[in-house]
Amino acid sequence: MHTTRILAFYAFSPLGEQRVAELRSELHAFGESRGMRGLTLLATEGINGTVCGSPKAVGEWKTHIAALFPHATWNESSAGDRVFPRWLVKVREEIVALDRPESSPLEDTHLTPSEWNGMMERPDTVVIDTRNVYETRIGMFDGAIDPGIGTFRQFNDFCKAQSIPKEKNILLYCTGGIRCEKAVAAMKDAGYENVYQLKGGILSYLKEFPEQKFNGECFVFDHRVAVDQYLQPSSKYKLCPACGDPGTEASTCVHCSSDFSMCSACRAKGIPVTCSKNCRHQHERSRCLTGIRRP
Repeated sequence: MHTTRILAFYAFSPLGEQRVAELRSELHAFGESRGMRGLTLLATEGINGTVCGSPKAVGEWKTHIAALFPHATWNESSAGDRVFPRWLVKVREEIVALDRPESSPLEDTHLTPSEWNGMMERPDTVVIDTRNVYETRIGMFDGAIDPGIGTFRQFNDFCKAQSIPKEKNILLYCTGGIRCEKAVAAMKDAGYENVYQLKGGILSYLKEFPEQKFNGECFVFDHRVAVDQYLQPSSKYKLCPACGDPGTEASTCVHCSSDFSMCSACRAKGIPVTCSKNCRHQHERSRCLTGIRRP
């Protein structure tokens, strides 16, 4: 089987607007010439991306990025096929959106997976998941608080509304670490002093401690949908074609008869059982032509 290497990475490093534009052209050409796929974001605060390709191509990409951003954080894994449909390098206001483009990482807040386990055992510790609800729904750390947010930007409001005692140790985590770099600053702005983050996120933790304090699977933003405790592509979850959330409800498309999975929420809403937007459009069109109204 063809092996695809997957590399997630980020680095906070101040860049001028002209340098951002230059890097966009340079990195797009670099990856395209090697047949890579994935998404890389550039902003004046740094770089953030997940890419895939052959082991050789991804190795060359990592070497290139490491030369440009020596302090980058990395997460590597493998899959049997490419997990992105195309190659994109884009410029954004932020490399992770929290309306804090001026934020910079606080180096003394990172915990290794082993240190994280130790802190979780302490009675004066509160663990908070910084991810979105469609991510927390399929996996979380033991006893973690779910903020119930639909986008990461809403984490600011979550922080301001907290009544957690200020003297508590606050442990934050996300998928690969980048969201926590800004979430730590948001918690500190809300008056919390003892705030820490899991270095490298859930993905780094599972490399060292599968089947321990993290329960379920970890959502990832590519065709794998999620990875299990051993960082293998999920055999349980597929993206619901109606809303894009992970789903497990076995279904058969009413238009083309293909088997697929949808989420329980969309099934409960009575959304037409179709495997894609195209099939849904064709199904609704055929209903209109036969005089049947859409439910």
